[in-house]
Amino acid sequence: MTQLPQESPDQNPSYDDLLTTIGYLRAKRRAQLHHLQISYRTIQELRRQARRANMLKQGKSIQQVSEIPSCLSDLLHGPQQSPAVADRATSRPNPSYDNLLDTIQYLMNEGKSLSQHQTLAFKTIQEFLEQVRYAYTPGPAVPKPVSKPSTWIGGSWLAPSADILVPAENLWQHGDAKGALLLVESVLLRHDLAVQDDVHANLMVSAIKRVLGDLGQASKCAEDALTIAREADDYMLASKAQFHRGLCFFSQHQYAQAHFCFTLASHLDGYQEQIEVNSLLVEDICRQLPLDHPGRRLDLTSL
Repeated sequence: MTQLPQESPDQNPSYDDLLTTIGYLRAKRRAQLHHLQISYRTIQELRRQARRANMLKQGKSIQQVSEIPSCLSDLLHGPQQSPAVADRATSRPNPSYDNLLDTIQYLMNEGKSLSQHQTLAFKTIQEFLEQVRYAYTPGPAVPKPVSKPSTWIGGSWLAPSADILVPAENLWQHGDAKGALLLVESVLLRHDLAVQDDVHANLMVSAIKRVLGDLGQASKCAEDALTIAREADDYMLASKAQFHRGLCFFSQHQYAQAHFCFTLASHLDGYQEQIEVNSLLVEDICRQLPLDHPGRRLDLTSL
């Protein structure tokens, strides 16, 4: 493996050392881009498999399982190729010493960004693998406990969620969203919350704030819930958080982001119909947007 030239503490690297460093960084960039292309193709295929598995689990025939909509096929291409700044810098005859230093700094920054994309791509692949595994795993051969019928509140909250939130859910269901918000926020002040209650409380705050128009705080609470669920390795709670993140992205007109989050949550019991409605709405909106519209852009750094 090519080694980066070592800089002497009392002497600047030579011109040839800088050229060697640039060659090393360019080779590393090519390898990173190649690995990212493989990762994004894997994400695309896992997305298809997850959607297929979830729809089959719901009793739909294979003929009804659609591929990625053509209007969204450009969303999962990964990070944009970097401008040719770094290539132009050394393609000129006899580039200056300062030009070479600028090129090295540019390539190092770009390498750091590509590494972050690769890490996030691996996390996304892991979530899709869990979703496919869940969809193909048969349920336990024991009768399910009798539960209260589920009700959607405000088109975004499935109740009941947790016993500790029932009073707030009742208030919201009867039209008092602000009163419900106060109750849930008081729940979050407790220090003895179980992980499940903590995640559900954050998500309920997110849902209410989104309905009330506070999109910034709604997004923050959904992100907090996702962080808590991931730290607890609770895939189902993380999927619920992805659903609410999708609603926030949709409200912010980030349709590609919303569609991706809905896909990550599409296996959740009781959520399928709502997610299908939202996903179809997103696809319909995207068909009417120009290809370069920001709403069609998928940024994995935010997923």
